[in-house]
Amino acid sequence: MKNVTKLLFMAGSGFLLSGCIASERDMSTLKLQLQELNATIVQMQSNQAELAGKMDELNSNLSASNENLAQVDEQINKLSAKLDDLSVSVRTAPAAAAQAENAQAAQPAALLPSDLFAEAKSHLDKGAYEPAAMGFKLYISKYPDSENVEQAYMYMGDAYIAAGQTKPGAVAYATLLQKFPKSKLIPSARLKYALSIVPLGKKDEAKRYLSSVVQDFPASPEAKKAKAELAKIK
Repeated sequence: MKNVTKLLFMAGSGFLLSGCIASERDMSTLKLQLQELNATIVQMQSNQAELAGKMDELNSNLSASNENLAQVDEQINKLSAKLDDLSVSVRTAPAAAAQAENAQAAQPAALLPSDLFAEAKSHLDKGAYEPAAMGFKLYISKYPDSENVEQAYMYMGDAYIAAGQTKPGAVAYATLLQKFPKSKLIPSARLKYALSIVPLGKKDEAKRYLSSVVQDFPASPEAKKAKAELAKIK
């Protein structure tokens, strides 16, 4: 009986000892896994911080690019105005020479395209929207083939919309889209036209134009605005 009891005691001790050894091994494994998990988390946080830094840098570069593009557009508009002036001067030079030869009374100098365009733009910048719209309308009628005529249609539409004259504003944008389908202003013109016809009850047509901006010019700033506006139209 004593031997049996002794054997049972030894067996139980061995079981407990093996259990302790197994528990220590499991604890070591668990600690190792926790260390690996912590290291993974630290690495993920580092990667996230690095990604955030790259995103900030990318946004900064995009802002700088947009600013540079705006400056380039402004320079192009100025150059276009000079070309318009030169074109008008060349066309009117023979008539001016004939007048001088005939000793006719001096006539006041003709208003150059750049002057008319600049005056209308000045009205627009100052918030005098109706004079601005009339100025751009006059510019378009006098110089329909000028270099800045596309921009004039855009500004005329902006002036009408700002003055609360939605329908003529929409017509100005629509005319730009129709006459100059390859213009660099097309994304903006489509967006503005779509927004201008929503108050006129043409929501389905507005949705089509907004969708076309997203589809045809997905990387443009206008596409981002178009998506936002599409979500608003019910």
